[in-house]
This record gives sequence, C-alpha cells and structure tokens, in this order.
Amino acid sequence: MNVNYINPFINASIDVFKTFAGIDSEPGRPLVRNKPNPGRDINGFIKLNGHGINGYFIIHFSKNLLNKILNTLFEGQAPPSQEELFDLAGELTNMVTGKAKAELSKNGFFFDVAVPEISHATPKISSDLKNNPVIIVPFDTLAGKFNIETSIQTIEEDLARDTMPEVPPPPGMASVEQFAKQTRIDPVKIRRFLKTGFLSGIKISNRQWHIPESEFEKILGASKSQARKVSRKKAAALVSEDTISVEDFSKLSGLSSAKIKGFLRSGFLKGRMDKTNIWQIEQTEISKFKKNI
Repeated sequence: MNVNYINPFINASIDVFKTFAGIDSEPGRPLVRNKPNPGRDINGFIKLNGHGINGYFIIHFSKNLLNKILNTLFEGQAPPSQEELFDLAGELTNMVTGKAKAELSKNGFFFDVAVPEISHATPKISSDLKNNPVIIVPFDTLAGKFNIETSIQTIEEDLARDTMPEVPPPPGMASVEQFAKQTRIDPVKIRRFLKTGFLSGIKISNRQWHIPESEFEKILGASKSQARKVSRKKAAALVSEDTISVEDFSKLSGLSSAKIKGFLRSGFLKGRMDKTNIWQIEQTEISKFKKNI
C-alpha cells in the first residue's frame, strides 16, 4: 500500500477538527500493521470502493473527546446521549472522508462517500482486505486523542490504458461514451456501474463496454428513455437519406474502418457524427474510390 494514500486523510482530519470544532490536532508518527486497531469507545467506519481504489477508513474516537467537542459547540447543554455522540462521530467521519476524496480525485481515484457505520466494536473487514497493510496515525489534541487508519488497494485494471482498437457497438447497444453523453454521467461512473452490476453490459476491454439500449431506463426513467428512442429514430431517418455508415462505406471501397475514420478526422472524407457519436459519411464521397469499386 502506498503511504501517500494516508496524506489526504491526515490533512482532512486536521482541517475538519479545526474548522468544525475549533480544535488544533497534531498527527503523530504513522504506524503500519497487518490488521485494524481494536475499537475504542466509538468508531467511525466507511468503505472506500470506487474507480482505481478499494479499501476502508476508520476514525477511533474516545467518548471523552466527543463530549468535549459537543460541549464546545453547545455550551451549557446537558450531558449528550449516546445517539448524539454517534451522530457527531458520523458527521466527523463523513466530513473527513469527503475532504480526502476531493484530494484523491486529483490523482485519478474516485469513490462515492457512503453512510458511515458507527459502533463500539471493531468494524468487520471484508475478506479481500484482511491481509492488506493498515496505516494508523495517532492524533493528539487538547481535548483528547483519536486515531485514524486506512487500508487501501489500487485497482490496477481501472487505471490501465486501453490498447485495444475501438470496437463500435452493434445496433441496439451503446458505448460507454455514448451512454455517458446521453445520461450526462461521467464515463468513470458508468464503468463503475457496469463493474458492480448496477448496469448490464458486455465487456470488450478495460475501458470498452457495449451497453444494451434498455439500460438507459435505469438512469433516465421510462418516459425519458422512450422519448430518447423516438428522437434517435427520427435522427437516423434524416441521416440515412444522404449519408452512409462507415461499415457500408468499407464494403463499397475496400478500405478498413480504421482508415476511413482517419480520413474523416483529417477532412479528406466529408462526414459528421450523429447524436450517438457514430460517423456518417456523405454518399457522394464514394466517388473518390470509384476506381476501386
């Protein structure tokens, strides 16, 4: 595990305790262990599962520290209940994780901040992370001590470059980029939905998937999905009157699809992208290859 993964959580912890509770905190020397620390009074646990990253983050609070923070925020209040202590622990865990997420995303790591699990017991760790190193950082404050710890694995497949040539989706299916454009969702998140099974699709390579048109309904809803289908049919009817697909142009000219797309990008062939980001070539352009027909 890269020790640099812990830095965003250290910085976020210092910032959150200062801005939210007015408490200066000093991080101690990081420790590396092969399993989480035993739980303290109250633990905030959150899974970190997303693009390029898999792991978890824990804050171990003492009850005394949380009491002092609440007393600082709400001076003169009666002793807090366990529910109030748990709520504060959850809020602090969420804020620290959210700030760390923003810093990690600059390096290409993305994950959704889930609802933290707050308990007295040591959190249950998933089997795939049980043997992963755990980095623990103790913090000292005037209000008391707390620890943070993370255990993170890099998902190399998510970060690997795709060397496979583009494979156009067949009729009735969409590429990740096409799906992302229609739904206005980042392609990274679309691939995450596909990997977790929320969206169904056929994996072509690390970054390429073919997604059935029916999956649009999961994102857009039934009415918008149907309206999209009607719009695409109308657009296809207009395009087909004076254009030809790359595949049909390839059959008529004897050129490969890759070379045709290269000619289109360079401007040697006249064409345009339709609403689904698929090239359509002006039919008159086939005259440039009459000798080969």
